[in-house]
Amino acid sequence: MTKKKFLENLEKALKKIICQMFNEEGTNERRIQLERQVEEFVRENAGEYTLKELMETFTTAEAAMGLFLEHQDAKRISRGGKDAKPEKGH
Repeated sequence: MTKKKFLENLEKALKKIICQMFNEEGTNERRIQLERQVEEFVRENAGEYTLKELMETFTTAEAAMGLFLEHQDAKRISRGGKDAKPEKGH
């Protein structure tokens, strides 16, 4: 497996999981927002890893989701709370 393919699979899986978890309203706008957050996470965070590091770090869906949520928290904190992490019902 190549790094590019791993990242594509990671992005696809995270989009599906995150949208199911945090788009309770089922709105298209919220889904698009969540998908963009996942794309940004994969590009800015996961994309910095080597293939070996990716395979060692993103071993389960829970691990991937945890890192995604940590990334969202870090963004929110660095922007003074203006960019909230995905929360149920928001």
